[in-house]
Amino acid sequence: MPEISEPSPRTRTTLFKLRARQCRFIVSDDRSEALFCGAETQDGSSWCPWHRRLVYTKPLAGPGATKEWHGRQL
Repeated sequence: MPEISEPSPRTRTTLFKLRARQCRFIVSDDRSEALFCGAETQDGSSWCPWHRRLVYTKPLAGPGATKEWHGRQL
């Protein structure tokens, strides 16, 4: 698997300045003024490769497999 670099803080943006193909991962703790990553995304993804790796887990196969989201069982 290729090395994925953490996005630069310079790409961060607000909701109203967010454009197509910009990462929608919220990087701020302030809910009233949320900042999004803003790094370039790949086709068909809402997140840059760095944040996609954080929010997506491959589904487990077979009986007894559980679904997870952000490390929590659903």
